[in-house]
Amino acid sequence: MDVKEALTTLGGAARRKDLLAAGVRESKLRKAVAFGAVSVPVRGVLALPDADPAILAACTARAHLACISAAEARGLWVLRQPGRVHVSTDHGRPLGDHFRVHRAAGKPGMLEICIQCLRCLPELDALCIVESAVVKGLIRQSFLLENLGGQRDKSLRRIVRMIDPHAQSIVETVSRYHLRRVGYITQSQVFVPGAGRLDLMVDGVLGIEVDGKEYHSARTDFEEDRRRWNVYTVRGISVLRVTYPLLVHSPDKFLELVAECLTNLAQGDG
Repeated sequence: MDVKEALTTLGGAARRKDLLAAGVRESKLRKAVAFGAVSVPVRGVLALPDADPAILAACTARAHLACISAAEARGLWVLRQPGRVHVSTDHGRPLGDHFRVHRAAGKPGMLEICIQCLRCLPELDALCIVESAVVKGLIRQSFLLENLGGQRDKSLRRIVRMIDPHAQSIVETVSRYHLRRVGYITQSQVFVPGAGRLDLMVDGVLGIEVDGKEYHSARTDFEEDRRRWNVYTVRGISVLRVTYPLLVHSPDKFLELVAECLTNLAQGDG
């Protein structure tokens, strides 16, 4: 295997022994270093110029990415960036304050990453990660529950049971979480004839459309948004459109909007 190809697959940085295990020949490693194609930041570690900083940090510490750092590297839904690099290692050497160490042997798999997140992170942050792992088909919800059978895992099982395998985005997960924690009944990905899927339905009467971090800019996207909005109006469906910053930074304001809309809808029916 080509050195650059192997390093790219591993996130841009790797220990020499891991590259050899991946099928890269020693002669190719020496040649890549000699020609400046890769660097050697510390003995036994090779890196590309654009290596993921977290992966590089873990490699230089003789550790593996773990918990939220491993989840982010695998493309799972991370709500808030970690202040430190989370790594797993079985050696006792101090790694410095910029690491959060999880004691474990070997590179954590998806099950270990999910359980680490459930034990380490705030409830909503953990839910976003484990839900995305299920949505992406990387692990089964039932398998998670099977591996959380201990008495001290009761609170973790509760989080896993919150998972909606049909969720489409992190903002949908966040909005559903806040709605349910105050007692609203929600349905995800409700099909509306002529409009497609509505992100959420609250108490069976109020639709929620969640904008992502980026707004539609293309004219075709704009036209499609307006077409769908008109379908909702024709069908008598009230829809509240909310943004990522509102949900993440001001969830109480989001809940106030929902409560006000539901009150107005109830008065309109009276």
